Amino acid sequence: MIASTDTAIIGAGPYGLCLSAYLTGAGVPHQILGDPMHAWRNYTPPGMMMRSEPFAASLYAPKEGYSIEAYCRSRGYPYKPVGMLLPRELFVEYAMWFQSQLVSHVRNVEVTDLQRRGEHFQLTLNDGGTLLARRVVIAMGLKGFAFVPPALRHMPKPAVLHSSEFGALDWARQKDIAIVGGGQSALGLAALLLDIGAARVRVIVRDEELTWYANPVEARGLISRILSPEGGLGRGWPAHIISEYPFVFRLLSRERRARYVATAWGPSGAWWLRDRVLGKVEVLLNSQISRAQMIGDRVGLHLVHGKDESSDITAEHLIVATGFRVDMARHAFLSTDIVDGLRLTDGAPDLTRNFETHVAGLYVVGPAAATSFGPVMRFVYGAKYAAPHLAAHIARRFAGESQAQPVAQELADAETGATVQGSSLFAAPASNLEGAFNPDARQVR
Repeated sequence: MIASTDTAIIGAGPYGLCLSAYLTGAGVPHQILGDPMHAWRNYTPPGMMMRSEPFAASLYAPKEGYSIEAYCRSRGYPYKPVGMLLPRELFVEYAMWFQSQLVSHVRNVEVTDLQRRGEHFQLTLNDGGTLLARRVVIAMGLKGFAFVPPALRHMPKPAVLHSSEFGALDWARQKDIAIVGGGQSALGLAALLLDIGAARVRVIVRDEELTWYANPVEARGLISRILSPEGGLGRGWPAHIISEYPFVFRLLSRERRARYVATAWGPSGAWWLRDRVLGKVEVLLNSQISRAQMIGDRVGLHLVHGKDESSDITAEHLIVATGFRVDMARHAFLSTDIVDGLRLTDGAPDLTRNFETHVAGLYVVGPAAATSFGPVMRFVYGAKYAAPHLAAHIARRFAGESQAQPVAQELADAETGATVQGSSLFAAPASNLEGAFNPDARQVR
């Protein structure tokens, strides 16, 4: 049978969990679909530290007591808002606790198909179920957006892997590893690989020098804080405005927004990585890969250094840490009609002030919203604005539609021939579990 809800959230990472918490607080019936914190649990290496300062690594809820500070203090863990290294393991532990306390209704399923059906959306799930929703929010983080330079796209796995394709690094012990990229991912992986006993680690960097974030200042005077206020992305007025007021960024023209997102907050390493990399990792600056091929069981790379120099190196494995590029068309579950309706520019959707795409009722939050709301959407901190703002918008629409007409018969009869109790389809349930598919009852409750 076909289940129903008002809003379906696709993705159970930081943005999806925060939005669900706010929708629950607003009394909006919804379902959140996905494996909680899947990418963080499975595709970030143990020992990795969060790039963000601890104060900027919280998840957000409509009530107090669920910040990472509150979690650490309740368990006796050390905590400082600035200047403390935050292990990936602690962040994941905290996020899973947040989910268990506020978003226990997550359905651990994947969406395999999303179609428009009249004024509604029909979601096909990998457990065989089907879900109807008035609204859909895509909160999938960076899933599907890994960028591999053209010169490397023909290379076989596992000789060449993107940094998003693995978690634990045990396989790299005693291996000769090359990494391409000059940002946090590349530099952090280089340090971790040395720690676990890689035989050799080289980092191939396009730029002429590495860029490092400045060391944080834990205690600052009033004048210092006025002249250079703190923001989720760093210190200074530009970082503060971009972090705290994403709606201001959206006031810029689309061209200026796209240019800013493409060039600002470029590849750089966290302050605490500098001593773990400099003098310990071989860094090949001003280098780009022009050709790649397998030479026996090794990866052969032809590097170009500036205009007139080149060299050849080999490694047992190459890790591609060249980041991500948003392209909504890469989400295979989106129907052709929906992709066409998004009106993508360089793969990114243009969003209204309420995160709505050009497909009415379809919303996007997280990194895919960065071109509209700024670089902060690439970080957990962006959920501080996105989750309450979008939840309030959806709540207003839900309240205005509380007297909705029954769902069209063609929706009720779609494929399975199931019927839906249209008069109560979008009524607010006592809990978010109501309206979920019940395989035993074989009906929508």
